[in-house]
Amino acid sequence: MPIDKEKIKQELIDESNTILNNWNEPYEVDTISVMNMQGKVTFLGSLRVFDERNAPAIMREVESKLTKYGKLSVRDERVVPCCSPKYTHISFNITVDNS
Repeated sequence: MPIDKEKIKQELIDESNTILNNWNEPYEVDTISVMNMQGKVTFLGSLRVFDERNAPAIMREVESKLTKYGKLSVRDERVVPCCSPKYTHISFNITVDNS
């Protein structure tokens, strides 16, 4: 039975925003990208963490809460834009079998 991509997408948005809200981060996730491949679906999301002290804990929380959906990969990178506050960009992708 195929997976419900829209349901998972909305759950990932909700989970991501809950994590950010728990750490009083102002960024809000408004979308998750979905890539359809043969036999699997990959969900791609990103979070901006402005208080760098929160970044490690938020990454751990993302890892613990989003693993239930499928194979999870999480990365982080410090970003220093020229005209806005610096932040840590936390990105994740989740691959789910669609059989």
